[in-house]
Amino acid sequence: MQAIERSLVSNDWITLVLVGCLVLIAAARVAYESKFVDFSELPLNEKYLLKSSKDIQFEHPFNLILFTIQFLSVSLFLFLVAQKYEMLNSVSPLVGYIRIALVYVVFVSLKFFTERTLGVLFKGEDHLNAYQFYKLSYRSYFALLLIPINALFVYALEPSLLVLQIIISVFLILNLISLFNTLRRYEKLILNNLFYFILYLCALEIAPYFILYKLFSEMVR
Repeated sequence: MQAIERSLVSNDWITLVLVGCLVLIAAARVAYESKFVDFSELPLNEKYLLKSSKDIQFEHPFNLILFTIQFLSVSLFLFLVAQKYEMLNSVSPLVGYIRIALVYVVFVSLKFFTERTLGVLFKGEDHLNAYQFYKLSYRSYFALLLIPINALFVYALEPSLLVLQIIISVFLILNLISLFNTLRRYEKLILNNLFYFILYLCALEIAPYFILYKLFSEMVR
């Protein structure tokens, strides 16, 4: 009988990433119980946003934990998408994930600090900080939702194109929600500066994602 060669791909490092996310969630839940409970209800009410917006501290440990979970979880999802479309054939899975994670972190960090710089230059730091905080909060919540989805894709199901499109649509909806909330809160301010707001949307909300796609394509080759 001829032996059949089997190609096995170790998921040990993916397990570590998922476990790391769960450990961080547990740490946030234990250390900042009230904040975590409010955050978990984000899609239902704005209690978390209203409380936190009184004194926005991006460097607060709770926010840093959420961002760490975000880049681990979102990067893993992007890795699974790239792997499905065979975009990582030239590198090992772990190296591909690290590259994607680095691109994501650099992209989000540069975008964040660019927006803050513009806020200071145009004397709109308070309003822009609130908008940034809303966006980061919704994206962090989305990243939490991705954790069980990632686990399902890794250990149980092969993600289909339709499922991936649904997940991306949910991400876009959450971003639209944060944008809508901003429009509602600062309607008068935006209408008085409509040209600058449209310029901001084009320059810092739409164009960067085209750049991210380009970088993502180059990094996974």
